[in-house]
Amino acid sequence: MERVLITGANGLLGQKLVTHFSKWYEVLSTSKESESFIPTKNSQFTPLDITEFEKVNEILYDFQPELIINAAAYTDVDGCEENKELAWQVNVEAVKNLSGYCQRNKIKIIHYSTDYIFDGQNGPYSEDSKPNPLSYYGQTKLLSEEIIQESQAEHLIVRSNVIFGVGTNIKNNFFVWAYNKFKAGHPFQVVDDQFNNPTLADNLALATLETVERNLKGTLNIAGSEYLSRIDFALKVGKVFGFDSGLVSPIKTSELNQTAPRPVRGGLSVDLARTLIQLPLLDVGTALEFIKTYYDLK
Repeated sequence: MERVLITGANGLLGQKLVTHFSKWYEVLSTSKESESFIPTKNSQFTPLDITEFEKVNEILYDFQPELIINAAAYTDVDGCEENKELAWQVNVEAVKNLSGYCQRNKIKIIHYSTDYIFDGQNGPYSEDSKPNPLSYYGQTKLLSEEIIQESQAEHLIVRSNVIFGVGTNIKNNFFVWAYNKFKAGHPFQVVDDQFNNPTLADNLALATLETVERNLKGTLNIAGSEYLSRIDFALKVGKVFGFDSGLVSPIKTSELNQTAPRPVRGGLSVDLARTLIQLPLLDVGTALEFIKTYYDLK
């Protein structure tokens, strides 16, 4: 295999995928923006909105990828609740189009999913746990999984959760949000009743690269190794970067009055991944130390 097409390449995970895959493969990175946020020597970039199916197919037939990595998604959980048509187009119909191409041309698709396909009653969840999404976002991501499976395209569905890290022009993620709150020096609140195993984007991208090298298929949870509450995650950010932990106070999910319901005890079991890939899946503290060492935070 030589040619890899990556969608959502300007997102946090997409940037890490392009960085690592372009060291080994001929990469065409795509995103809806007009230019790439990360210049790389070994990859091309072309603007692409994955909901524009004619354009998508034109680019696919021109580039002739041997692997598609779909890192594009509408991940704004409340936004999905308020703009269901867009969520459906991006998270469902676009995936149907991509997986259909893969099936017809006998190539593989790697697609990212989420612990939000579960109801958060008794996480962390294994690959064979029964889904029961609470939100429209979760419903669309579950449908995307089912569409890929039913297409009979060769595939790997990678479930992850609370993806965090540092990138160029990226949307807010929990780490960036908490870091900026601490840096501002003003008191802030974090929920103490939502549990997940946060995932460093760099770690997820490298793990994805290993799944390709090992030709893994089916469904696989790839996430961080540490299961903890959001407030404990925030406190670890404060500790690693030397901020005042006294700025953080707890709040309950029910007090936030968010549009979409959230799984409370979410997260994903990574027991299977540990048996299939050699790359260590990082705990939050190690991941934060990695960010502190390798990124210049302003």
